[in-house]
Amino acid sequence: MAYESIYPRTPVGTCEFKTLPARSTLVASAPGDAFEDRGAAFRKLFAYINDNHISMSVPVAASASTNEMIFFVGRGKPDRTLASANGVTVRTLPEVTVASLGLRGGYSRKNYEDGLKRLTAWLAAQKAWRACGEPYAVYWNSPFVPSFLRKSEIHIPVQSTGDSRSAFYAFAVETIDGAATNLAPYRGQVVLAVNVASKCGFTKQYAGLQKLYEAYRPKGLVVLGFPSNDFLGQEPGSNAEIQQFCSLTFGVTFPLFAKIHVTGKEKHPLFVWLTDGAVHPGLGGEVSWNFNKFVIGRDGRLLARFGSRTTPDDAELIAAIEQALAADVKP
Repeated sequence: MAYESIYPRTPVGTCEFKTLPARSTLVASAPGDAFEDRGAAFRKLFAYINDNHISMSVPVAASASTNEMIFFVGRGKPDRTLASANGVTVRTLPEVTVASLGLRGGYSRKNYEDGLKRLTAWLAAQKAWRACGEPYAVYWNSPFVPSFLRKSEIHIPVQSTGDSRSAFYAFAVETIDGAATNLAPYRGQVVLAVNVASKCGFTKQYAGLQKLYEAYRPKGLVVLGFPSNDFLGQEPGSNAEIQQFCSLTFGVTFPLFAKIHVTGKEKHPLFVWLTDGAVHPGLGGEVSWNFNKFVIGRDGRLLARFGSRTTPDDAELIAAIEQALAADVKP
C-alpha cells in the first residue's frame, strides 16, 4: 500500500487549479484499452518497484487514450540512479499547473468521461487559463479498495492567458474549521488577503486588520487570513488552536483558512498566483515574511501589495482599499 502523497489530493466534487512539483517518474506502457486493460501496465510498474526496492507513493497517473501508467518516484530528481528496464522508462517531468477535478467511484471510462465534461466546462469559464495539454486520469487507491470508495482526479495541463480576473475565485481552499471551498463567495468584493501567524512580532496586526474589516465591511471589503508556519515556525498550532487564539485574543471575525504554505516547494496555488510576476507585472516576488498583504479588486485582479511592516492603518494601504472599493468594475 502507498504511504506518501507526492502532492495534495483534490477534494471530491471540487474543481481547482494546482501546481504539481517537478517529479521523477516511472512510465509503463502495454497493449490494450486504457481502461479495460490497465492491469498489464500496472503489473510492469509493480514488478519494477519491487525489484528496485522503491518506496510506494500515491497517486498513479494514467493516459486516457493509450494504456500508459505513470508512477511518481518522488519530487524533483530521484535520490539514486534508476535505469529504464523491462518495459518501464525513467522520466523526469517538469513543474506544471493543472485544472483538476476530484472524483469518487470506479475507475471506469464512463466516470472519467462524465468528469471530463464537467472539468472542461468549468475550465472554459476561467478566463485566466487555457488548456495546453491532453487530459489524463489520476488514481489514489489500490485495486483492492471497493469501487464506491475509490478517489481519483482528472487533470488538464493549463497555462495563463494573461487575464487574471477569474483565476482568484477558482482556487480551492479549506476553511479554518475544515470545510472545502473556493474563493467564489468573495466575487464582487474587495479582498485583503494576508498570510498570518500567531507568534510573530507582527501578530498584533490582527487587531488592526479586524478594525479595518469592521470599518470597511459595509462598503464591500473582506479580510482573508491564511495562517502559515513557513517563517521560523511562528504558526505552530493546529487550526483549532489558531482559531481560538485569534478569537479570544483579538476578537477576529473575518474569515480564516486552514494552514498552508505561502513559499517554498509546497506553496499553495493561490500564493503561486499572487506572487507570479508574469501574471501580475510589478507585483511579483516571494512572500517576504508573515503579514504580507494583497489587495484584490472586485473583478478578481491583484491591484496592490504591501509588506509586513505596512500596518493595517497605513495611509497608503487604506488609500488602495478605498480606491478599489470606489472603482466601477464588473466582477
